[in-house]
Amino acid sequence: MPSTNKPTDNLTFNQLPFPEDWISQNPREVEKLLSEMTVEEQARLILQCPQDQKQNLLTLSSKARQVVDLIPPEEIYHMIKVIGEEDALPVLSLANQDQLQFIFDLEWWIGDKFQPKRALDWIDLLGKCDEPKILEWFMTEEFDQKVMLMQALIKVYKQDEMTDSYEGTEELPHYTPDGVYDIFFKTENFEPVKKLLTLLVASQPSVFYSLLEAVIWYSLTPTVEKAYQWRMSRISEKGIPDYDEAVGVYSHIDAESIKLQVPDAGDFLEGEVYQLPPQYLLAQADASTFLGQSVAQVQDQSRLDAIHWELVCLANKVIVADKEDPANLECREKVIRKVLGYINIGLDLASEGDPAKGRNLLERTWMQVLFQAGHHRVTSVKWKAETLLKEQGGFLNLLFTSAEKEQMAALVYRFPQINDLTKESLKARDFAALEDVRGMESLLGLWAFMVRFSKHCLDLTERSMNQYLEESDIPEIKSNMDFITWTTTALARFSLFKEILCQPLLEVAAQSFLELIFLPKVFNEDNKVCNEDLIEAFQNRLLQIPMAWTGEDRKFLKQVIHQCVQNLETQFSRIDLKQPVEWKFTHGLCIKL
Repeated sequence: MPSTNKPTDNLTFNQLPFPEDWISQNPREVEKLLSEMTVEEQARLILQCPQDQKQNLLTLSSKARQVVDLIPPEEIYHMIKVIGEEDALPVLSLANQDQLQFIFDLEWWIGDKFQPKRALDWIDLLGKCDEPKILEWFMTEEFDQKVMLMQALIKVYKQDEMTDSYEGTEELPHYTPDGVYDIFFKTENFEPVKKLLTLLVASQPSVFYSLLEAVIWYSLTPTVEKAYQWRMSRISEKGIPDYDEAVGVYSHIDAESIKLQVPDAGDFLEGEVYQLPPQYLLAQADASTFLGQSVAQVQDQSRLDAIHWELVCLANKVIVADKEDPANLECREKVIRKVLGYINIGLDLASEGDPAKGRNLLERTWMQVLFQAGHHRVTSVKWKAETLLKEQGGFLNLLFTSAEKEQMAALVYRFPQINDLTKESLKARDFAALEDVRGMESLLGLWAFMVRFSKHCLDLTERSMNQYLEESDIPEIKSNMDFITWTTTALARFSLFKEILCQPLLEVAAQSFLELIFLPKVFNEDNKVCNEDLIEAFQNRLLQIPMAWTGEDRKFLKQVIHQCVQNLETQFSRIDLKQPVEWKFTHGLCIKL
């Protein structure tokens, strides 16, 4: 049956065999179609399903538990995080021991610190599942982790000479299963723990009493350390390394070396083969990106499966290396965007912009290598920004707008970022494409030009700039002074006095400049425009100043002059010079009142 799914910007490898809206609008037909599929086919279908529909589709399967068993723990965990823990109880109730253990290994720890509050929240969630899922999990949990968990949540005493101190329990909620052991809860939300203990004493009394004795007698620190060691052993098997290993992901590789050292396709056949790889990471790639175009051309399913696994392992390394919290969905999605962005950049560079070459590299190159090549190119932008800031920091501070200062700070950050100016705020994001890199390299070139131009053509120094700012009344806020204002002030003095200088204008001179720079309007409703002859004369005079002008410099000068004209027409063209001018509400001229 041909799919009629709505188009999406995300990368999909196989479309659903029915319209996506059938999941909610025609569930019986979907149930029928699922019943005709094998368990593996159903699992693959769910992996290909959009994130917000995975659980809905899963609940329509009559073999949901068997299907979940085939889905990797990484996919189950991401599914739950995207849906939201409370809303994902149907998935959580179907998760097997391996999947639950993976979830708890990530959720219960931040670095090497155990998080009892998080653990309690998950116990509460398990207790809300339709069946005694909490007991099923607890019976298979590693014993030291059980003890560590209970030591964090309860105090246990019993009526004998060695353990009857009951110190510090006066205000704690109390529970006793048999009149011998006294359990005191350390947390206000103790009902989930009490429910677990009640289920345990009723069905597995020997385990229950062994656990209580361990809570009493096990030393706290060694127990936590042992539980942490077991946890690190488990997650390392899932491709989540320790920090020392993870930071290696940021080793520098030049894109040229990828083309020279392409491995053989047979190299990818070694090691464990996974039947169903997680697909949530690559599914978030934009189909219009270079990576999206290249992946879409890969036909070898086994290589696509390998790419999925490599991306998951790579994202795990980045999470550890960046010291991000894997339990935080926003952090996870940030890492995914970063991984896909750096790979997109590295692949584009190594493939010279040809998606066919990109497909060939994807079939024969490790994802981490492409990531490292992208990171290397992004880091080169950071190095250039750091050099410029180190050499011209004080000067730039007197030239830059607040937005430019924010962008410079983002570029010299540990991982360089781009500031996207939105309606709400200046929001930073990671580099996502080669166009981002080239755009920032061009911006750094413009900034370097601004410094040279200001010094050679406008005769500015840090001392003279500070002096001019002390003399001026406009702008009122001195930090609002920027390169466009300095240049426009020089344009005004050139238009009036035939000199290239940035000394503040007297108010009468500023008014005369505005009368001179704007052409008369033909009709009243027309907007004033700048006199192109004056603008051209100013530009030609600047080009006569010795500065070893290059083609790039001339391009930047034209860009700067255009910005000055735009700002003049925006800020000053509607001013009625027959009335007193409120200069404090304008931007673009340095004025002494």
